[in-house]
Amino acid sequence: MTTLAARPQTDSTSAGLRAVQYEWAAFRTVRSNWVLMGAALLIQLLLTVFAHDSRDHGDVTFDKVISVAWIFGALVGALGVNAFGNEYRYRTITTTVLTARSRLRVLGAKAAVVAVAAIATETVVLSASWLVLAVFMGAAPTASVSLMMGTGAVIYTTLMTLVGLALAVLLHGSVVPIAFLVVWPEVEMLLINRLDLPEWLLVVLQPFYSARQLISETPEWPHALPMLGLAAILLGAAGVVLTRRDV
Repeated sequence: MTTLAARPQTDSTSAGLRAVQYEWAAFRTVRSNWVLMGAALLIQLLLTVFAHDSRDHGDVTFDKVISVAWIFGALVGALGVNAFGNEYRYRTITTTVLTARSRLRVLGAKAAVVAVAAIATETVVLSASWLVLAVFMGAAPTASVSLMMGTGAVIYTTLMTLVGLALAVLLHGSVVPIAFLVVWPEVEMLLINRLDLPEWLLVVLQPFYSARQLISETPEWPHALPMLGLAAILLGAAGVVLTRRDV
């Protein structure tokens, strides 16, 4: 016999799963999402081909490519922006959010879908780059080194995607949030690096730059914390905004 206490929990879990299924259906029907993922893959492959020198070991090429590819991380990050940006653009936000029993559940479902999409996209992109080097260039990167660096790249792009999702809610659209994802990392390096501050404070004030330090053969995992904290703060703010204002 199902208890009264267990029933609401079961209903909540079912509602959460339905929300994720709905958001996944919405995600895969947006053409621009597939364009972004395809562009990320194409750029990675082009970088791989042009960066390879026949005199280099595959590790050298993979390192060169992945150390530059972060610049195009906004292509994956834009998947998060699209999750809400397209809703505002096509004015479907009212149907999606106002008719939902829990706006936070909508936000959580979108975050889950875009995070998984970012992880899958970056994994496919990096795997394709590795295979091109191994099969067509005859210079297979060391699997352990590639896995370590690839993990850092996946974490970085996933966090960027969640930041993009939150910015789309806070800025009520898609154009400005995408501009933020492109410009923000550059501003960090141009401005903050010029300041004479303690190293720990620079790490905190440069969340994007700090997280990119994970893309290394010897990643410093705590450097992901500032960007993780930024994503959490922005998502929390997005949740507050969604629950307290008309969309």
